[in-house]
Amino acid sequence: MSTSEFQTAKQMEQVYQLLIRCGSKRTPTDFCVQLVKDLSGLLLYDQARVLFLDKSGKICDRRLFGVSEQQWKDFMYFYENDLLFVKHSLREPLHLPQNEKITVHNYWYDPEEAYKRESVFVDNYVHPLRIYHSTGIGFSDQENCIRSIVVLDRVRDIPFLYQEVELIKAIHPILENYYIDLLLGENIPSTPLQPRKQAYSLTKRESEIVELLMEGLTPTRISQRLVISVSTVYRHIANIYEKCHVTNRQELYRLFAGQQLKI
Repeated sequence: MSTSEFQTAKQMEQVYQLLIRCGSKRTPTDFCVQLVKDLSGLLLYDQARVLFLDKSGKICDRRLFGVSEQQWKDFMYFYENDLLFVKHSLREPLHLPQNEKITVHNYWYDPEEAYKRESVFVDNYVHPLRIYHSTGIGFSDQENCIRSIVVLDRVRDIPFLYQEVELIKAIHPILENYYIDLLLGENIPSTPLQPRKQAYSLTKRESEIVELLMEGLTPTRISQRLVISVSTVYRHIANIYEKCHVTNRQELYRLFAGQQLKI
């Protein structure tokens, strides 16, 4: 095995473990905390904040990683009052398309970025803390309203790479399905990714269910999506397990994890 192949295999295992651990959590808070911990091995950030928003878009809770209480107070002040940097203010519910739920702000110090120079937030918060690069990851509820934001900062001048961002984009839909289910109060175990269905003689309906399982949907949500009963979904899942020679979704995911994510 070459060095690059070894690194890819190692990263795939890290992604797998991340999805398993996040998928096993029972609350949105625990989910986000676990995500931040596991991302430290994939993105190598220096500090992090998790913002929890209510339905009106107001911050109702937070978790800090390497950020002091005073820094948090300053952060909140500028997020609520920096009128020159409206994009970074939280004054109303956020409804973002999928391609905007992951944002990267490399080079906070770039003099060519005029809007950053004009921001009180950047001049008085970002620069004093020597935050060079940031990545934000948003998670929505079933109405596509952002309810949690994970912010990862680097205080070293090492930009977030394209490959790192693409990795997060690849697993974000699965993670967001976990998150939505937690908001809905559905305690779900960890769920897997997508297999080569033809190799196991899966029927068309079984293949559809596998696709939805790989997206992180629970049997209840699968039944709603396909307009079939929950008991029928479970019967199909049992057949899938038998054909694929697995006993749970963790095993199904491990069997086919490398075939959907392109890292």
